[in-house]
Amino acid sequence: MIKSKKGKEMITYVSPVYEQSKVIQSIFEAIGYEWDTAELLANDILKQFFPQTATWGLIYWEEAVNVVNNPTEEIDRRRRKVIAKLQSRYAINPKRMALILKNYTGADILITEDIAPYTFEVKLTGREGFPKSLEDLYKEVKKIKPSHLSVKYKLISLTESNLYIGATSFSGETITVYPWTPNNIETTGNIEIALAQNAGLETIITYPKEEG
Repeated sequence: MIKSKKGKEMITYVSPVYEQSKVIQSIFEAIGYEWDTAELLANDILKQFFPQTATWGLIYWEEAVNVVNNPTEEIDRRRRKVIAKLQSRYAINPKRMALILKNYTGADILITEDIAPYTFEVKLTGREGFPKSLEDLYKEVKKIKPSHLSVKYKLISLTESNLYIGATSFSGETITVYPWTPNNIETTGNIEIALAQNAGLETIITYPKEEG
């Protein structure tokens, strides 16, 4: 029986008489398996061409943009660092800075300019929490921001989840019965007495009369 995707497709192009042949089925299964494997490999290689989908090829992206490789880090965070590094090569404005920082953290970013002289604010609103350390983020902001401006940060973490509340109630009563002795007891009812007819048995023995 043919299980490979490509093998099932190929056998539809030949005469139906071959579908009954175990030899032909084995041949198409072998060819189809190799084809399926090659197709999966080609698709996997194609994913490495883009940092958004790269897996084992992500290390080459990190080397290309000079990002420190940390295999223990979550792959989504590593991808965001690479993407942010690629985007930071262009001229920086608040919109582009917000995009870069969003790629770093996954949070919603709002850049507010001129909250004080030569100062802007970065507001991060996250729904999945923040990394334990934001040191990489601070370094990236320092690198891409205009050198004459200072920055303040505001972090807001939102937790969104369903809340289920259950309630139950219990009720009961206690009845205490003390000993009680009645003064009068009355009983009503029908009493039936069975009657029977007596039967008896008498035995008479007659001896011979004595002679006088």
